[in-house]
Amino acid sequence: MNVLSIGNSFSTNAHKFLPHIAKAAGKELLLCNLFIGGCSLEQHWKNWREENADYDYEVYLPFETEMSRPDGVALHEAVEDEEWDVITLQQCSALSGVKESYSPYLSELTEYCRMVQPKAEIMFHQTWAYQNGAEHPAFTTYNRSQTEMYRALTQCAVEASDEADIGLIIPSGRAWETARQTVIGDNLTVDGFHGNDLGCYLASACFYEMIFKESVLDNTFVLPGYNEEITKILKICAHLSVEEGLK
Repeated sequence: MNVLSIGNSFSTNAHKFLPHIAKAAGKELLLCNLFIGGCSLEQHWKNWREENADYDYEVYLPFETEMSRPDGVALHEAVEDEEWDVITLQQCSALSGVKESYSPYLSELTEYCRMVQPKAEIMFHQTWAYQNGAEHPAFTTYNRSQTEMYRALTQCAVEASDEADIGLIIPSGRAWETARQTVIGDNLTVDGFHGNDLGCYLASACFYEMIFKESVLDNTFVLPGYNEEITKILKICAHLSVEEGLK
């Protein structure tokens, strides 16, 4: 399975444990992340149109869990680099719940990816709401409310995906909200917005189920530093989120 994410630090978070989960299941996975920190869909669109080689390219080779990271890569180079089975797109967290920030950028990037990679499944990655009390300046957009941010970014994910004719949404944000209702609580970040290992695992598990169309519940990988019971709770949160979806 060859997977490319066009994203930012939140896709880096979502990829962190995916090679480990795939390896535990015996799945061959080439996983690549085209990465600029905080990069919005509009900036990805501009970089594509102007052929800017501004990206780091995070690469996990099949059955390897260590990343290589060449820089100076352009968006069109990555899209054309392999025969991709899956390409994921996402909005930057600050604009995730701002409807006008998606158009026409998501639709046009999706159209381009489909033109170059007609066999690839295009998926939209729903990112997550910030931790309550987060100091991120964009949190004011959502009145510093985790609930308001989650509702806004979920609505945008659904509506923008419909507009771009993307039928598959990776529900990492929903998995985070589900986990926040368990004993794990609102303890998924390192800084109020980027995922810690718990948050990264949730997103990786959602990616795994969406990409391989297989439940993560019986996967043998256990999150380092945590017991099997915590990993089991995270698996259930991710599985239920993928099973129920956003639409």
